[in-house]
Amino acid sequence: YKLGDFIDCIKGYAFKSKDFRSNGIPIVRVSNLNQGLIKNNNWIYLDVNMKDKFNKYELKEDDAVISTVGSWKNNPNSVVGKCCIIHKGNEGNLLNQNAVIVRSKTVCLSQKYLGYILNSFKFQSYIEGCAQGSASQASITLRDIQNYMVDMPHISIQNKITKILDSLDKKIELNNQINNNLQEIAKAIFIKWFYDFDYPTIDSKPYRSSGGKMINSELGKIPEKWKVGLFQDIVEFSNGYGFKSSDLLDKEAKNTLKVFKQGNINLGGGFSERKTKSWIYKEKCSGLEKFILKKGDILMCMTDMKNSTSPLLGHTALMNVDNEYIVNQRVGLIRCKKEITDYPYVYTMTNLECFLRDIRSRANSGVQVNLSTKGICETRIIIPTKDIIDKYNNVVKPLYEKIFNNQKENQNLKSLKEIVLPKLLNGELNIEDVKI
Repeated sequence: YKLGDFIDCIKGYAFKSKDFRSNGIPIVRVSNLNQGLIKNNNWIYLDVNMKDKFNKYELKEDDAVISTVGSWKNNPNSVVGKCCIIHKGNEGNLLNQNAVIVRSKTVCLSQKYLGYILNSFKFQSYIEGCAQGSASQASITLRDIQNYMVDMPHISIQNKITKILDSLDKKIELNNQINNNLQEIAKAIFIKWFYDFDYPTIDSKPYRSSGGKMINSELGKIPEKWKVGLFQDIVEFSNGYGFKSSDLLDKEAKNTLKVFKQGNINLGGGFSERKTKSWIYKEKCSGLEKFILKKGDILMCMTDMKNSTSPLLGHTALMNVDNEYIVNQRVGLIRCKKEITDYPYVYTMTNLECFLRDIRSRANSGVQVNLSTKGICETRIIIPTKDIIDKYNNVVKPLYEKIFNNQKENQNLKSLKEIVLPKLLNGELNIEDVKI
């Protein structure tokens, strides 16, 4: 059938900036759509008193939202045609222009099943093929979505399929929540120890609160024996390698390395394996061994667009595997000096808002904003004594190792889902053979 026989499409509304408020009802924009979910940051708001006027554009749980305008698929931040599912917490928000709500209008089509159709590789490939526009911007139409040809099993079969896929999604979501919590714990310990200076003393008392001696420094009072220095005093920093585009592959092949680009860095920090878009044959990497990434390497985004609604500039990712990636240009490679011994202290510090504000203050101010190696390396920091840094690394490293394990499990679950999803949707896999 044509998908349009089973769905309603509701275009988002072009809200006027004069109606925006500092709080109220969040408006979901294309910039909030990310990896199948809504990013709960950089919100703009509508006055709550205007809600009834725009209730047609109110999002419901399990709604599918597709961006109708955006960049082309070869852009790592591509959004055109991408589908996000509205989960609990985002229902009641309003949808802005350049996106469309897609809802089932019949009991013959489960809303959740519709979401899986729209997020399938088959649909995404189809919709990307429909996109038209200029070199800088692409667009799709409602008719493109409605004309998609789809198999439609009985609703009872749809429900069984969504139960199987939901079980995978829930485990992935749980792992992500655990990882976010572990990351926040690492940050909270860092702030308590290295900003409040209440690290545990030998007798397990908080240093500053229990009367530990403080000395004056150019960055304010700091614990005795600590010092003020530069970021380059504790790390080795280098730029990634500038590969020729003609040497890069757009599909994985045997004897290749994955190319780590800025798109692999998540907003807020973190590593996204799913955004890998380029590969290179190992034979072309002779002499480039220092750019091949090791577990514990820290990668920093050095370029962003001015006035970006979701600034990535300065955020870092933590590599979780050995010898699978090689780093591209405009990504900074950070390795701890031997005095630091391990990555948790440096990685946690680089994703704190105060650190980001500091290094961004020294970026250039062109249309494309860049961090310089000099600007990063000469960032002034407080340097604790080695024993305190080692103690922090020993406390926090198990948290990051747990994050690594959860990331690996999610990668396996997503790969399994990619295999199972099309087979379930086209009937190739018998749902009675799948045990959950």
